[in-house]
Parts: sequence; C-alpha cells; structure tokens
Amino acid sequence: MSKSGANATTMAAKPMLSAGELEAYLQARGRAAPVSCLDGLDGYLTAVLIGPKFIDPQLWLGQLLGERALLATEETREYLAIQAVVHHHNRLSETMAQFPYLYRPQLPTHHAGGLDPIFWSLGFLMATRLAPRAWKSMANPDKPEHATFQALHPLLISTAPIADADVPALAKAILDLREHFKARRNRSMR
Repeated sequence: MSKSGANATTMAAKPMLSAGELEAYLQARGRAAPVSCLDGLDGYLTAVLIGPKFIDPQLWLGQLLGERALLATEETREYLAIQAVVHHHNRLSETMAQFPYLYRPQLPTHHAGGLDPIFWSLGFLMATRLAPRAWKSMANPDKPEHATFQALHPLLISTAPIADADVPALAKAILDLREHFKARRNRSMR
C-alpha cells in the first residue's frame, strides 16, 4: 500500500452525532444551553469565529455543551456531541477563510416564505455574551465596525423573513466583520 493510501486509512472521519442527534442533544440541555437548534448553533459559532476577541474553545464549548461534556471519554454521547460541534466550527471556519464566496449563514425556511433568521440571530447574540466588552463597540456610531454591524440588522434584529436574494449581502457583511476584526482577534490570542 502506498504511503498516501495508508494515511487515508488512518485518517478516517471521527465518530460524531448526526445533525438530528446533535439538535436533540442541544434541546435536551434545555435552558442550560445557549442554543437549541442547528441554525442557532450556526449563529453562535459564527459570532465565535468573527468576533473582536478570540474565545477559548473550552469556554464556548463548555457553555454550549456543558462543563461535564469537556471531560467526556470517547464513544460517550457527550464526546460525540463535541466532535459534531467542532466539525461544524472547523467547516465554517474553513469556508470563511478559504472559500468565502461559498459562505452563507444557515437559515431555515420561514413558514411565510423566505428564510427565518430568529434562531440564528439568538445564537449569534448569545455568543457575543462571551466577550461583552469586546462587542460593545458595535453599538458606537463613532467606531468603524458600527456600519458593518448595521448591515447585519436584518439578520440580527428583524423577525421578518429574509429574502433569498438578500442572503449574499448578509454573508458579505459577516465576512467583512470577520476581516475587520482579524488583527484584533489574533492579538487577543496571545
């Protein structure tokens, strides 16, 4: 067997909860979890990834899945939940960094047509609570990031459905905010 074939065999995908199982896990945590659905998880992870401050994974994973989940042994449901969340985080991060033209926030269909932003926005806003002082500048009209944050208002503030045609502009605003905070976020990692 060639070396690359051997590596492919040893690099099998890690076991993790399926999307439905992960959503059930989040829902079972009840009020202890900041999100209870996959679109909420997408919003939460988006804020973690694009924010003005690096957030230690132990902090956001602990809040999301529970402190005990961080101590889970392999093959337990908690361990599989962590693997599923980390997989979504890494896929989201990779898409934003390497394939930004493919990035779109994960929004379900609204019953009245269009896309429903409510749980995505709640997840996003819950993650901003991990570093409230760092996110505070968004509300200040004198700060350059305020205008970019304003572009996200249809996604974060409105309860009205979002038209499919508006999603690329919202995705661009998310990516612009990510880029705006990149240097600051990297400095906070030290």
